[in-house]
Amino acid sequence: MKKIGFFLLCSILLVSCGSQTIIEWVDFVKINGKQYDAVYTAVISDSVNIGEKVGEVKFRVADNVSNPSYRIKEGDAAFWEKGTEIYSVKDREGLIAIPDESEINGYHIYKTDENNLNYHYKDLALETINKVEIYEGDYEPQLTHTIVNEQEVAEIIAILSDGETNPAFDPNNTYGDPIRFQVVLYSEEPIAYKFSIYYDGNVWFWYPWDTSIISDEIESHIRKAG
Repeated sequence: MKKIGFFLLCSILLVSCGSQTIIEWVDFVKINGKQYDAVYTAVISDSVNIGEKVGEVKFRVADNVSNPSYRIKEGDAAFWEKGTEIYSVKDREGLIAIPDESEINGYHIYKTDENNLNYHYKDLALETINKVEIYEGDYEPQLTHTIVNEQEVAEIIAILSDGETNPAFDPNNTYGDPIRFQVVLYSEEPIAYKFSIYYDGNVWFWYPWDTSIISDEIESHIRKAG
């Protein structure tokens, strides 16, 4: 993430609307002197891995700050309201968790720049994955099934890993937006990893980094009955 000075840990896309400046903030929290940024591919594996409360949000900057020279202060958060509780993650320095009912397993994860959380698929220790959950939907996705069979878990990982990179791929939107599924990969770690997989009616694809086309074999795992 690019920072401008140590101001506005925000993307600062400034849009002039008459005399008003609109700031598009990235999702951050500043607590105990450190800035934490949202990790969209990480979820808490189980609530037992949530540690002690480390603080509360003191000020929500989105919709309340329009000065591009504003300096982020202790207790500021981009989108969380004042009073939102902030927790540590057990055995994971540099991570915090905020309760979020819309998030898988109930918490939104944030990390410092110094934290070495491997949140890209290419960085994961895939051999340690021992459980896969499949969710369907966007906001508040619903769990459809859980896979713990070692062979099937290995098959899913193989299909994802063998995807064909195609940055130029353009999904078919003739019948609306592609259907979105979320695949959550678990190991013995306190953090699990989630990735979105899409189906446009013809092609399965996802974004491990660049767009990747997935074999149709994934469908039997994603849309498993029962």
